[in-house]
Amino acid sequence: MATNNSLNINSTTPLILGWGGTNNSLTASNGGIVYSDASKMQILSGTATANQILLSGSSAAPSFSTATYLSTLTANELVYASSANTMAQLATANSATLITSAAGVPSFTSSFTDGQILIGSTGASPAPGTITAGIGISVTNGAGSITIASVTGVTWSSIAGTSQAAVVNHGYYVSNASLTTITLPDTAPAGSVIRVAGTGVGGWDIVPGVGQTIHVGSVPGTASVASSNQYDSIELLCTVTDTTWVTLSSQGNFNIT
Repeated sequence: MATNNSLNINSTTPLILGWGGTNNSLTASNGGIVYSDASKMQILSGTATANQILLSGSSAAPSFSTATYLSTLTANELVYASSANTMAQLATANSATLITSAAGVPSFTSSFTDGQILIGSTGASPAPGTITAGIGISVTNGAGSITIASVTGVTWSSIAGTSQAAVVNHGYYVSNASLTTITLPDTAPAGSVIRVAGTGVGGWDIVPGVGQTIHVGSVPGTASVASSNQYDSIELLCTVTDTTWVTLSSQGNFNIT
């Protein structure tokens, strides 16, 4: 007897999966995704929002993500949520670190230089900065290093010219045959000192800057304090930041104006 392997198909009967069909009557959706449930093919309707991705349904129907993702990426850039459900790229920066603003927005700092560290700022973004040396302290910055050391004593310099801008915690011995004018530092933390000693016959004259005063005993000098003899010397201490200097020790008689 002959076997009839013919298949009767009509327009109302979905072809079963075993015969390569869908086992379901499907309606096309523009941009939709075809998937299978436990017994038949289904169509997940397309989405009108670009750059959403397909998410697994954990043995159930898949779905499109609410978040939108980038279609291209650049090497070394970071991907983050720039707003709710929107991904964006953050360009990288050389020798920098990632920070956030007071509103939590991420960004990279400027490139770090030798000895810089990240320093916080209340209500603002942290920023690279260096450590500032205080009185009696030195800071040396290097590649990947910061050296902090104690500085003791006063550094002395020989002054052969007729003018010198003083630096805090320095001493000067003047040797010119003419008068040497020494100006006080514009910036001087309280507790810093300068010293001046005469060796040249021209002597020395210490001149305060605008708003500065030198006190020699009970006499304030607002114009200058000058030596009257070749080997006169003086040590001054800054007692009020930038402005007020007091004589700690001295030798000789001074002309105070």
